[in-house]
Amino acid sequence: MLDTQVKTNGQLSSELSSLHLQLKNIEERDNLLFERNLAFSMVIRADGKIENANQAFLTNLNYSKGEIVGQPIVNFIVAEQRDNFLAQFERCLKGEDPAAPEIGIYAKDGSIKTILFSSTQLLFQEGKKPHGILVSGVDITVRKKAEDELKKLYESSRIEEEKIEQVLDIDQRISAILELHHLIDFIIEKATQILGAQRCSLMIFDAHAQELLIKGAKGLDENIIINTRVKLGESIAGLVARDGNSFLVTDIEAEPGIARKNNFSYKGKSFLSVPIKIHDKVVGVFNASDKGLKGEDVFTPTDLKVISMIIQQAAIAIENANYCRELEHLSTTDSLTGLHNHRYFMRTFKHEVERSKRHGNPLCLLMFDVDDFKSYNDTYGHPEGDQLLKEISRAVKESLRVVDVACRYAGDEFMIILLETNILQVKVIAEKIKQAVSSLKLKRTVTLSMGIATCRQNINVHDFILKTDQALYQAKKEGKDGVCCLA
Repeated sequence: MLDTQVKTNGQLSSELSSLHLQLKNIEERDNLLFERNLAFSMVIRADGKIENANQAFLTNLNYSKGEIVGQPIVNFIVAEQRDNFLAQFERCLKGEDPAAPEIGIYAKDGSIKTILFSSTQLLFQEGKKPHGILVSGVDITVRKKAEDELKKLYESSRIEEEKIEQVLDIDQRISAILELHHLIDFIIEKATQILGAQRCSLMIFDAHAQELLIKGAKGLDENIIINTRVKLGESIAGLVARDGNSFLVTDIEAEPGIARKNNFSYKGKSFLSVPIKIHDKVVGVFNASDKGLKGEDVFTPTDLKVISMIIQQAAIAIENANYCRELEHLSTTDSLTGLHNHRYFMRTFKHEVERSKRHGNPLCLLMFDVDDFKSYNDTYGHPEGDQLLKEISRAVKESLRVVDVACRYAGDEFMIILLETNILQVKVIAEKIKQAVSSLKLKRTVTLSMGIATCRQNINVHDFILKTDQALYQAKKEGKDGVCCLA
């Protein structure tokens, strides 16, 4: 009996040792799987409080166990992700397989670590009641940051590509605009649209006054547009015009060299200012400010690149517009006298006759020539004859209203289209011209013969001119230096 008892104790002792060994192995395994695991691991109780956290979690977030054990896990999760985490936590407690969420965890210094929780284990109390869960995850902060940067870069590239496409579209359309004011309006519209700016202005340089004047704008008060005059070197626009360099300012109050308190009328502190150059000569400046819906966004190097491309196109178009305007001027202007030529007269007179008939407004045509012009030419020579025509043309322009149209019709014959004017008023104008010419300092006294006719509903352009010519012929026939009217 004694031997059996001793054997049984030995067996018990052996079994106890084996049990201790198993417990030790379990502890070592748990230590390996939890405490020494390189992944972030936590035990979260069913009430949402942290029961334990491993060394990787504590070290990387710079907490001690005493600072987090017993604290609600949501206290350490970024606010906008808490609801999602709690929803996943509830699914775990029900034994469901949760998604693998990316959760932002606050470190002790306030920075955020992004953790990808990829595995969970449900822990039970006696009676199969859930005690909590064991969660494990890896730090993907660096990867997440790289992904965010890549996403931003992609978005930036997409936006830049869209802007470049818009610029190319502008390039095709801008070259077809030949009127300068239409061109300026188009540039303003497209530039503000692409930049997302609430304010912009296009200023043209007046070489005579050495000032920049606003010729087109959006978001500016009308009085500012009319009254603004910027000298070279004054304000940002003046510096850009003087030096020919673009300005990209992110914060006017902190920009080196030009830092100053932001004007209260501006919503943002960022703006762009770009010179408009033709053959390396600054002819204007484009300005933009108040970017974004609230006007507080910051202009970027991409914005500067895009607007510089638009302005470069605009400069070429402005040059073309001026060139076309010069060609138009040459094609409609008499080179000797500076008055409109026969081509311009015919086009304008036809239009005014139609308008007079349509609206019933009075319209008169005055035709005159220089008495004995051939004699003057033969006596003093053709250069003096040309000078005579120039002086008469100058006197005519000074005697007329802005709305009147004076033209050199042929040789020494001139036509004047007089809008909203009756016969009596035309006679006054005719005498004024004759008096102005008689006062000219010429080689000899010069007189004019004049014929006047008025517009009637049943008259056409050809007959109207013929009628005026007949009036002039009658004035000649009656002794020159006179005025004849045919109603």
